Amino acid sequence: MQRSLDVFDCALLPYGKALEIQHQLHREVREGQRFGAIMMLQHQPVLTLGKNADAGLVLTQPESLEAAGIEVVTTDRGGEVTAHEPGQLVVYPILPLHELRLPPKRYVDRLLETVILTLQHFGIAGRSDPDYPGVWVGRDKICAIGIRVKERVSLHGIALNVVNDLKLFRLIVPCGIRERGVTSMENLLGSGPDLSDVTRVWLQKFSEVMDLSVKIQTVDKLMRNP
Repeated sequence: MQRSLDVFDCALLPYGKALEIQHQLHREVREGQRFGAIMMLQHQPVLTLGKNADAGLVLTQPESLEAAGIEVVTTDRGGEVTAHEPGQLVVYPILPLHELRLPPKRYVDRLLETVILTLQHFGIAGRSDPDYPGVWVGRDKICAIGIRVKERVSLHGIALNVVNDLKLFRLIVPCGIRERGVTSMENLLGSGPDLSDVTRVWLQKFSEVMDLSVKIQTVDKLMRNP
């Protein structure tokens, strides 16, 4: 019998609010109140740095970022600096990896596989790279990944560039990789796929790869109880 995950489509959220809800769901999964959960959302413009990231990878002065309304947040995930903005599909799976018998490395590989299969559905040949994290098309990154495993339950996840304009990435060295670029599904296809279609396909591929069923839940209740 497949186990079921609660899926919350949280639309557009500030990064801090999304992190607060992630930690709420993490507690609930850790304490057995729910088996697992997935947050699917977009972020308002923000640069996020992993807990051990090099702040020098942000190429713009703090006052300029503040004037432009761009947050800079150091968070508790792994990895370097990345950018989030509307038009990007951000997914945070909160999963009991011990119950799923998934070591962190295998979990990351499966997450990457869900993105590669999603891109394939839309006619894009993505790949993983043993030397660089994320999903790549040629020498350009299309999906960033950064996770944390705390008390055997996962946090954070992936950010797939769908129809975001990529301007924020000019302000950083994405993921600390200077010799490569970034791209989006819109860039590669010549026109943007509907973000809701990409979300639907990714969720289907995730369910297949992870052998888990998914159940869409009401976001309102979640937002009232952070």
